[in-house]
Amino acid sequence: MSDSRFSRRDWLKTTALATTPLLLGPLPSFAEAPAPGNTPPLSAADIAAIEAAMGKKGAYVEAQATHSTPLPRNDLKVTIKGEPVPISFGFGGWVAIKHTLDGKSAMLMSDTVLLQEEVNPLM
Repeated sequence: MSDSRFSRRDWLKTTALATTPLLLGPLPSFAEAPAPGNTPPLSAADIAAIEAAMGKKGAYVEAQATHSTPLPRNDLKVTIKGEPVPISFGFGGWVAIKHTLDGKSAMLMSDTVLLQEEVNPLM
């Protein structure tokens, strides 16, 4: 036996979908947003300070104004079904640093590969 009435759940869902645009107002137009400026380049002194703090050399990509340092985990021996997996298959990390648009601060991005016992000390 089929009941053609709206269930309470359907009524709530329809009401929520119908009233959400009214509550949020018009959506912003992303086409009107101004284009971001260029990030200021890192100076030679900035690069030297980064490499001294990291304790290893990195690479500066001038087009992106970004200094990146690879962090390979050559100490890991990873196997899948007894076969060794090269570290380059996702078991290495990296750190990249660049200025913010105003040039007054820096932004750090990274990807690190950690063993379970290394997580809490890093946090």
